[in-house]
Amino acid sequence: MFGLLACQSVPPASRNANEIVVAPVQTPAPTSASVQTPASTSAPVQTPASTSAPVQTPAQTSAPTKDDATVEKLLDAMEEQGRTMKDFTASATMEKFEALTDEREVRRGRVVVLGPTGKDREIGIVFDELIDSTGRGSTDARRFVFRSGWMSEFDPTKKQVIRRQLAPEGESFDPLRVGEGPFPVPLGQPKKDVVREFIVSMGTLPDAAFFRSLAKVPPEAGSVGAAGVTASATESPLVILRLVPRVGTKMARDTAAMTIILDRTSLIPRGVEVEAVNGDKTRVLLRDGRLNVGLDDAARAILSPPSTDGWKIDTRPLNP
Repeated sequence: MFGLLACQSVPPASRNANEIVVAPVQTPAPTSASVQTPASTSAPVQTPASTSAPVQTPAQTSAPTKDDATVEKLLDAMEEQGRTMKDFTASATMEKFEALTDEREVRRGRVVVLGPTGKDREIGIVFDELIDSTGRGSTDARRFVFRSGWMSEFDPTKKQVIRRQLAPEGESFDPLRVGEGPFPVPLGQPKKDVVREFIVSMGTLPDAAFFRSLAKVPPEAGSVGAAGVTASATESPLVILRLVPRVGTKMARDTAAMTIILDRTSLIPRGVEVEAVNGDKTRVLLRDGRLNVGLDDAARAILSPPSTDGWKIDTRPLNP
């Protein structure tokens, strides 16, 4: 969900085997055992026997699979989750990997979301620890608050705030909306918007040490998740979706693919990986996710801008 501040991509490669394909069913032209000749012809001319066999249609060659049905259920359940969401909090660790230099940067903090899908949704993200490419840790506090079409970035060290307007005043705008918001990860998004922007299929846990902690004991056999997906004793407690931006969409300019990692039972997000066209990757790991349990004082404080008396304020409205 919080593919946060860096979401980039490449055009999708060949069609994924799990892609949901809705192809028009082509009705084979009617054939018969014989073709009638004009009346002057004394006997019907028989057509070759091979022409009587029906031609296989594209719909027959790409019949829906079990994975397709699971994707449909997951997207439906995620849409319902977004519609009924009241609040969400989690500890967040974000890793940025640069392919050119092979360097990594890690930030740790917390994320807060208030409200269901829609223009009134608020997001607060605070990072208070930075680990550079050498593994050296330091304090580097940053806070990002989104509300009412504006995103504010607070840097207490420099005593500076940058306010960016992302939508006209009063216009409906969801900061998590795919293809529109600054955090384009489809958490609780309308299904039609997701499938319009992405080719969606079942995925696998990214092969990265960053996500190693997500390999947990499998759930109890027979448990049923929020999407009606029954788990076996050998299955992971996670469900994973892979989203490839469709050609021509905004995200397709920079983003190759996104991997969304969810808890199988609750569909609470556990992680995100965004793969960029140039090979860069942004990964987010979410721990202790809590959905619809109310916000404590610490969470509400993240959503509340700090005092900026004496700070430099840089306001950047939308271009007229």
